[in-house]
Amino acid sequence: GGMIFTFYKARGLAVGKSLVEEDKLELAKTLEAKAKEKGVALLLPTDVVIADNFAADANSQIVSIDSIPDGWMGLDIGP
Repeated sequence: GGMIFTFYKARGLAVGKSLVEEDKLELAKTLEAKAKEKGVALLLPTDVVIADNFAADANSQIVSIDSIPDGWMGLDIGP
């Protein structure tokens, strides 16, 4: 589920401290544009599991993709 945050950032969404492959942002934009040109829907999750730290005892919650707070990181897709 981690690769989705590169696509979200490429779409201009705030992703907090989520892992993003900065060198793949243009590729993500290109892939989305090509999919749109071909009439293909590129489906990404609408909710994600986030945490305030990458640890077993971290605070976590499920939020909409447009609601990742600063300082939190996306860990996986939502339910």
